[in-house]
Amino acid sequence: MPTPTKPAKLQLLQGNPAKKNVTELKRRAEREEKMKMSADHVIPPSWLDKTAQEEFKRVADLLLEVELINDADVAHLALYCDAYSQYLSFKRQVKQKGMWVDGKPNPFILRMKDTAAQMRSFASDLGLSPSARARLAINLEGDNDDDDDF
Repeated sequence: MPTPTKPAKLQLLQGNPAKKNVTELKRRAEREEKMKMSADHVIPPSWLDKTAQEEFKRVADLLLEVELINDADVAHLALYCDAYSQYLSFKRQVKQKGMWVDGKPNPFILRMKDTAAQMRSFASDLGLSPSARARLAINLEGDNDDDDDF
């Protein structure tokens, strides 16, 4: 599977490790900046339950701080938070009923597994895991040595 395209600004901040044409990267960075979307309405949708809304606010604050989310990402983040809330609900069911119900494995264990997989997928897309952040190669401090190249 091919690696997703990195934003040009990020490639320039990293010192252009792929050795792409710097002029073209600068042009691309300008075009990407023009396409930048607003992040003024990153609020939890009303259909989320209380637990999911709290998680939405917590994660949104983290992602907004590093400019990894905007208004277009609200639904994606909401789905992650909904899966998170469901996982916790299923976890409570397993804790309450135990691993076995009527001599059979508790069905909520399988539901937990499914929601955990959903959470991992959404989290990866949103940059919420260490490996996802490593792939994004976010350099929050920037590379001050490369300022001369701009």
